[in-house]
Amino acid sequence: MSQNTYPPNDEINLIQLFSYLKTRKKFVLLVMSAITLAAIIYCIFATPYYGSYVSIYPTVDENAVGSNFGDIQGIASAIGLNIDGMEKVTFYIPDIVESRMLRKAVILKKWDTDKYDQPVNLITYWGIDDTTKLTRRLKKIIGKLLPHRKADPQKKYIEEALNELTDLLFVKEEDSGLTVIKVLIEEPQLASDIGNFVAQYIKDYIRMQQGARSRKYRIFVEDRLNDSKNELAAAEDKLTDFRKKHPLALDTPDLQLRRGRLLRDVEVNQEVYITLRQQFELASIEELKETAVINILDEAEPSVEITKPKRLLIITVSILGGFVLSLILLSFSFTFSGENVKSSVNEQ
Repeated sequence: MSQNTYPPNDEINLIQLFSYLKTRKKFVLLVMSAITLAAIIYCIFATPYYGSYVSIYPTVDENAVGSNFGDIQGIASAIGLNIDGMEKVTFYIPDIVESRMLRKAVILKKWDTDKYDQPVNLITYWGIDDTTKLTRRLKKIIGKLLPHRKADPQKKYIEEALNELTDLLFVKEEDSGLTVIKVLIEEPQLASDIGNFVAQYIKDYIRMQQGARSRKYRIFVEDRLNDSKNELAAAEDKLTDFRKKHPLALDTPDLQLRRGRLLRDVEVNQEVYITLRQQFELASIEELKETAVINILDEAEPSVEITKPKRLLIITVSILGGFVLSLILLSFSFTFSGENVKSSVNEQ
């Protein structure tokens, strides 16, 4: 093939393509500049968010109600009681963080902010209840034109705030069991305050739930203890009456059998009563004991840098993206436009 002969149209000569791209430097710079400018404008006007995180991990108390419960469970089953539902239940922290209950508590709590002189909740902080805003006015006008069911404005504000918070509150559980909760919001101190509030909320919630289970367990044991005491007293009375009516010296085989049965009833009821008494004391102590349910490894602290948007990363990616996009566009133009590449090379 001679020097001025080019390969068929279905083949791409890399040397020709490179020469073609060199003649389109202005187009490459134009695409890169446009995308980079858009990225810079976004970074300038985008709301800056500061991040703060708190890490927690659950503790395991081997002496809690759940471990002591096994002793009495066998006795309860023997006397025909089903108490499986009272076993100690573990809590999955990410589920608590993602619950509506916790997020609503975060939204309605009044926070100290740089934006307002007085503590305000997140509904007010985000301007969700501000009817003077243009977007609020438009929604109100559209709502009047379209048929809809009347709803409590406060409930609507809460729903909007919940949707806003969903994009700003994250939780992740590591393989080791460590749970990391991250908060993004417009102020660094506010992000730190929310993170610590969430951790304390989880701690209080689990303690409250476990306290309720301990109290329920103690009440159950106390009821069974009273019943066992009455049953023991009744068995002892029957044995005493039998002994009064039938002295031991006058025992017959039938009387000996009845006496043995009454003695066995007293012994069984006595063992049940002693066990229940022990469990009642343990349950009373457990109910009053302050147990650490989670440990806070890292408390949330105010961030010193903007977490989102990552301006340097966005601008760097936009420059590279603009360069790659311009190359792709020029490659397609080179392949399908049918432009005379040979003349372009000769013009250089």
